[in-house]
Amino acid sequence: MSTLRTRITAFFMSILAFFTGLFTFLWTDKQSAAPETEPTTVMEGTTAAEETTSAVETTSAEETTSAEETTIVAKPQTDPYSDASFVIPRVVTTTDVFEEGYDAFRAIDRLAALGYDGLDMGFDYLTGSDSPFRGDDYLVWAQDLRAHADTAGIVYTHAHSPGGAASTFWVSRSIEASQILGVKYLVVHPIYMSDGEKITDRDEFIRINKEAYSQYLSLAQTCGVVILVENILWGASRDPRIIADLVTEMDSPYFGWCFDTGHAYACGYRPSILTQCSAAPLSLHIQDSRGGDDHLTPGDGIIDWNEFIAALKAVNYKGDCVLEAHHQSYDAPDAEREPILARLLSKGRELQAAMAYRP
Repeated sequence: MSTLRTRITAFFMSILAFFTGLFTFLWTDKQSAAPETEPTTVMEGTTAAEETTSAVETTSAEETTSAEETTIVAKPQTDPYSDASFVIPRVVTTTDVFEEGYDAFRAIDRLAALGYDGLDMGFDYLTGSDSPFRGDDYLVWAQDLRAHADTAGIVYTHAHSPGGAASTFWVSRSIEASQILGVKYLVVHPIYMSDGEKITDRDEFIRINKEAYSQYLSLAQTCGVVILVENILWGASRDPRIIADLVTEMDSPYFGWCFDTGHAYACGYRPSILTQCSAAPLSLHIQDSRGGDDHLTPGDGIIDWNEFIAALKAVNYKGDCVLEAHHQSYDAPDAEREPILARLLSKGRELQAAMAYRP
């Protein structure tokens, strides 16, 4: 009974958060005549990762160290809800909110009951020796998961491959399983090392990764899955502009990129870096940061989410609100996860209201 009460409470909390965020979103527009202030976020590019050879955009804004809860509000350019054509993105969470090897069927049940719109399948957490994803019957397992998700009323929209672009066993398996699950976007990390050294040269990084990713495009097309490279933390992979340039040079409808907010922040990039990229991201990994790769619930770090929303609108982002803020749930005892995941959904609903767009 207590579990049912928790799930019902979480559901109504998420609905309340969405409409609260929506009301605030619209009310802010009505106050547009008031003077605007400059954003007050983002630290001075502090990071433990090595510097890449490309210029890093930093800010001199004062660092905020508190983890106070914030309301995410973005002023729309026009009244976005004036007609039915306005599209509201889905709130999707990674299944990596649970530990490595956590039963994928149970993850479906718990996240669907809380009210998430979609799931980002963390294949990267399912590589253990006893994992069905490693076994010969991995596609049967994927079929059973798809049926279970359909019954639970939730969809798989994204996935994350183990390894990286050089891991042909895992990437090929992830593409095939993604097709069965109904996943459209599969994140595969780029190659960032060559001959034991981090790749810092832009052209070398693009050449090596273009060759690596090209081997999967035929399978991706057959399966109807779009492979996404992601900005990560080492060498040239740190720079979202280089990641976008790789996508531009690949020039394939089955290849795009995913912008990770926490990775960018840890490497000294503000969200506005998106406006300098040669291609817009097709997906996001939304996580807050206090200066590192922290994977916190939005509002618990110091990223400026209003600036983030403005950058998404500037590049005409039309994808989902994909949350990769899993560390707080991952680190908690299992019995204490429901309130953490309900709060994460509530913050996702605030972002959802601010991200809504007219196609």
